Amino acid sequence: MTQSFNCREEAVITSSIRHAFIGCHGESSNVETARQIVHLDALTGLPSRASFEQGLAHELIQAKRHGRSLAVLFIDIDKFKSINDSYGHGMGDLVLLTVANRLKSFVRGGDMVSRWSGDEFVCVLLEVKEEADVARFAHQLVNRIAEPCEFNGTVISIRSSVGIAMYSAHGEEADILFNNADIAMYKAKGSKKRVVVFHTDPTPL
Repeated sequence: MTQSFNCREEAVITSSIRHAFIGCHGESSNVETARQIVHLDALTGLPSRASFEQGLAHELIQAKRHGRSLAVLFIDIDKFKSINDSYGHGMGDLVLLTVANRLKSFVRGGDMVSRWSGDEFVCVLLEVKEEADVARFAHQLVNRIAEPCEFNGTVISIRSSVGIAMYSAHGEEADILFNNADIAMYKAKGSKKRVVVFHTDPTPL
């Protein structure tokens, strides 16, 4: 029997911890709280897009200096609008929190993850060696996100599509890597068989 997880509890616990941390520091933490608001996504607590871009810029400098490779993964929740339409935006927020939690728990300690916009997330894997290793990780990540989750008595399986761009094979600048990973992600979304697509892959059927 497939186990499902109560994602409302998972999301509430994460949100409560974040707010408790801020609250227990009182008025003296106002400046630090303001910094957190700038650098963290308000819903998920993941690094904001601006903060993530700064981090990637630094990692690209290091990768070039030391001859390392890295991978940019664009992750999109499939049919997210249908979830909002069917269950309401509150449920949609719980889905986003669940995906964020699963991403944070799945990536390696030094890797980067952020909520990019709406139902899109981005992940950077540092010091990768082979595309095959990145593909394996991406498929495992898709499976982790898709683990059944219970929302108000309804079991939902969250499907996702992943596009991947490799530094330096698919670009050396952050904006080029983001764009190429985004293009690959839309190829994956348009495919009936592939959920993980690299930038250089032919358009899948």
